[in-house]
Amino acid sequence: MDRSRYPDRWEEFSRYIRFDRAGGFCEWCGAENGKPHPVTGSRVVLTVAHLDYAGGVCDCEARTGRKCAEKGHVRALCQLEHLRIDVPRHRFNARRTRAARAGQIWLGDLEAR
Repeated sequence: MDRSRYPDRWEEFSRYIRFDRAGGFCEWCGAENGKPHPVTGSRVVLTVAHLDYAGGVCDCEARTGRKCAEKGHVRALCQLEHLRIDVPRHRFNARRTRAARAGQIWLGDLEAR
């Protein structure tokens, strides 16, 4: 996590979303923070996910270069749900990294526009 891309007082905002608003549960699948995940069995760690995937409700980072602290732009999610919405971004970044390591010119940034 690159803290320079997040708003001031992010930790306070994140805690509010995860525990006050969501009550310690994933807002999509209901997994409880600190308990075994019902699907994966791993210990649940709630995260705050920005809904900035393709077609999502948040375009703040694309417009400003920084993540936002808008309550309607985020959800408290378990790791599994957070990774699910970030899959396209992870694939894109992995392709960029592989190209750079191979000394190739990366044109994917143009594809993403």
